Amino acid sequence: MSHHIARAVASLFGSPTQLPPALILNGPRATGKTHLAQILFPAHRHTSLALPSEATRALLDPAAFLASLSPPVVIDDVHLAPRLIHHLAREIASRPTPPAHYVLVGSRPITLAAAAIAAFADDPTRCRVLQLTGLSHAEVSAARPDLSLAGRLLRGGFPAVYADPAADVTEFMRQLIAEHLAHELPLQLRVDSVHDYERFTRALAQRSGRPLNKAELAREIGIAGSTAAIWLDTLVDAGVVSLVRPWQPPQGKPPAKAPKAYFLDTGLCAALLGIRDEQDLADSPHAAMLWETCVHGELRRLLAAAAPQAELAFWRDRTKEADFLLPTRHGLVLVDASWSEFPSSAAIFRLTRIRDTIGADEVAAVAIVCRTPHNQSLREPAGPAVETIGLDDLPGLLA
Repeated sequence: MSHHIARAVASLFGSPTQLPPALILNGPRATGKTHLAQILFPAHRHTSLALPSEATRALLDPAAFLASLSPPVVIDDVHLAPRLIHHLAREIASRPTPPAHYVLVGSRPITLAAAAIAAFADDPTRCRVLQLTGLSHAEVSAARPDLSLAGRLLRGGFPAVYADPAADVTEFMRQLIAEHLAHELPLQLRVDSVHDYERFTRALAQRSGRPLNKAELAREIGIAGSTAAIWLDTLVDAGVVSLVRPWQPPQGKPPAKAPKAYFLDTGLCAALLGIRDEQDLADSPHAAMLWETCVHGELRRLLAAAAPQAELAFWRDRTKEADFLLPTRHGLVLVDASWSEFPSSAAIFRLTRIRDTIGADEVAAVAIVCRTPHNQSLREPAGPAVETIGLDDLPGLLA
């Protein structure tokens, strides 16, 4: 039997009377947006643009579509007709509208956020956009405290595989890949070869956490470079993949040019790689990459909450690399991800060299996120300490 998993984002809604007329609950597919809208707004009517007839009405005559509704209402799958947000802004501007009269749910985070900013530019207080990602490490720990780190990587952050203890994780991921990655997104793009698109997503999964060479990726699949760029943009817009840029120093050129691509869910990434259980993970050469992908997701969530305008970055030059650089109010924080309990002295030395290259005064802390049971400070051979920490300790980096 499934049970409800409490989401931290729910606390951001505040008092219902203080909500704006329009709310957009935005985020990747299968992250529990519709379920959360039903929990928070049980009295709202519900309509979905996933129904072809409703999507057609919203696209061809958005004014008539809105007029046909009986608010308060939840409009699901609004990413299929993002222009509806502009007409909704005009509707709200034309007459007094109660709080949360329109709750919009959609699965193209970048497109919908941009549409909301443009539509409500005259009065941003009339709309609020809330981003719902997969479950965080803290939410997973609360829902399944018995779960191993390997089990957490294989399940990722999809609420459905935690809400139901009997959920078949392999089957859930298979359906998500078949319906979303191999059907819905290619259909939106009018892709000629769905097989090539699926091969593209699997090849991208093999590169999670690596500097992205789009030309190499296109050659591997046998598609044009421009096609690879469009397909990548679509996966980023759908919240499936995120790009992390190299750190840009205040003066001069960045040490590296190409971004790194990360899948935003380790469970989906593992499924695309054919990793089904903990033994597969233990035997896989991709285990360290999945761990780095997990750390990326956690840091991205934490940074979005603490400093929404800041961007995660990485350092890479000809001789050394740091997986992540976080801008904080205390200075830069260097972070490496290590799929081990005890990081090597070489990793510690490499991070301290990067710290010295950037400038000791600019770097507030240096940490290696690993599977350590006990945090400790390491020095190699002498000098600034490098902290070894676990996932539970990541929030302290931004405190």
